[in-house]
Amino acid sequence: GLNARRELRRRVAAADAMLLALRLMENEITARRTPMPEIIDLLAKNENAVVRQIFSGVRRRMRERSGLSLSYLWCAGMRADAGLGREECGVLCDAANFLGRYDASEQKAAIDTALHRLQMLRELAFAELRDRGSLYRTCGIAAGLLVILVLV
Repeated sequence: GLNARRELRRRVAAADAMLLALRLMENEITARRTPMPEIIDLLAKNENAVVRQIFSGVRRRMRERSGLSLSYLWCAGMRADAGLGREECGVLCDAANFLGRYDASEQKAAIDTALHRLQMLRELAFAELRDRGSLYRTCGIAAGLLVILVLV
């Protein structure tokens, strides 16, 4: 129970971090017309540990495997152990199909869709954490008491 609660918290925090990263990407694409490799470099230096971990991996893969598509490298980075769930990774990989390939309006549309879908998944994970939080806490306390009773 405690492990499940910790994983849900980690998933919510990772989703929050990626929502911020997507908003930053959207701003860079629409306002400054920054190329995607530069945005990834910027995110690889971000102060948020989750964002930094994911995009450092994407940047490293881009340097090591320059012949592969950004979409493939992006998806490999999302699957890194950053706390994102399978659904969140799927949303971000769907967005990657448009990033760096098309004009700014299509990239912005892909990011907007990803923001909406990721926000919904984040809210579902947060609701599950809130609803099951007391259950996980109770299970953890009960398991601890059981261990103490067995040892005594």
